[in-house]
Amino acid sequence: MILPLVALVAGPSRAQTLIDKAARDDTAQVANDDPEMKAAIARARAGLDVFLARADDPDADQRDFSVKVKVPLRDHSEFLWLRPFVRDGDRFVGRVVNTPQGIANLKYGDRLAFQRKDIADWFYKQGGRVIGNYTACVLIAREPPEQRAAFRDNYGIDCER
Repeated sequence: MILPLVALVAGPSRAQTLIDKAARDDTAQVANDDPEMKAAIARARAGLDVFLARADDPDADQRDFSVKVKVPLRDHSEFLWLRPFVRDGDRFVGRVVNTPQGIANLKYGDRLAFQRKDIADWFYKQGGRVIGNYTACVLIAREPPEQRAAFRDNYGIDCER
């Protein structure tokens, strides 16, 4: 199961828990200048070469290689998960695996072309655990302890690594 959570960068909103939003394939809104989210994106980008090399030649227990790309809109950006994806140098094409919230001409399952510079996060699964997905870890850390544990248990994400 792919983590369907998307970060829609606009303004903060906390109406439901993160698990509720993820279960509905909903968005989590984060301010454009959020320092923790910026740091998570920087961490993901710093590890992108290693991730892409692993995606090109995965171990037997590694699967579901996914990238999160930034799609700029008029007054904010929406981040979408894509899997599978193929690349040709710094150009990529992938399938959208969550429901776009603010992009009228794009839906779940559509193909989307993007560039390396658009990649904001990535993850893959190894042995039932999620490796990467640093942006989700920022959101998870903002939840109460019981919600963090439930999210980890439901989605296999380990933000302690």
